[in-house]
Amino acid sequence: MNKSMDKDTPDNTTKKLSLKEIQNAFYESIFNPKDKNNIQVLSEKITNSESPLNPEDRIDIYRNSILGGITDALAAIYPVCVKLVGETFFTHMVAGYLKQYPSGSPDLGNYGEHLPQYITNFKPAQELIYLPYVAQLEWYWHKAFNAEEANTNKSIAYSIPELGNLREDQQALIQFCLSPSAHLMVSPYPVQKIWEVNQDDFEGEPQVNLDEGEVKLVVWRCPAYGMRIDVLTDSEFQFLTALSQKQPFGTVAQLALEESINTILPRCIEVGLIAGFNLAE
Repeated sequence: MNKSMDKDTPDNTTKKLSLKEIQNAFYESIFNPKDKNNIQVLSEKITNSESPLNPEDRIDIYRNSILGGITDALAAIYPVCVKLVGETFFTHMVAGYLKQYPSGSPDLGNYGEHLPQYITNFKPAQELIYLPYVAQLEWYWHKAFNAEEANTNKSIAYSIPELGNLREDQQALIQFCLSPSAHLMVSPYPVQKIWEVNQDDFEGEPQVNLDEGEVKLVVWRCPAYGMRIDVLTDSEFQFLTALSQKQPFGTVAQLALEESINTILPRCIEVGLIAGFNLAE
């Protein structure tokens, strides 16, 4: 009996793997193909007597399918980056990203947030000094495009017309809310122009002068005009940054801005960039 148990031990050990252990072995087999130990662990689980393929070949099929699908999803989110570096370079660039930043969501539309940061440290792309900022703009475009509407956002308690119902002592407590789609960014290069000249429908001179310097942008979806990338003045950027930090209007009104808040605020409300408000407690 003891001999029989000893003989069966390897198979029994494999069969007793927990689901988490199997998942980890599968993940490592996909992203660390040089480590053969994980394929050995999975060999019994993926062996099929009717298939001529060995376990390693079967894992290769899964690997190509998974990595290819995720890479295609990233290419769809970052089309300008793909256009700037080419499909082959982009695929090579994101190969390490897939391993370093595994997806934590079943929705591939939520994957890719850290690619701009990854590109910054990706040595083969270091000469393309503007690329991480283009990637950041594209990620914000993707998030803005898929953002929920302001009127369904539960974090916004009051609509703009309800400002007229406030008492005077409540006005300093107003926390103006940006459109749920709005994302603010600063780039040392005119990335909005790089993005623009790489659109399929662009007509005009494709040259961009990187020496034009820093730009402050808001990427958002306007209810009336669709997707937008707006260049902001320093005053507008300071004002919108304060709102994004949920600062009450009594504090925002004290900002030392070159342009009057009395000019900036109505403009932002009119175009829909300010979607509503809350009251600070």
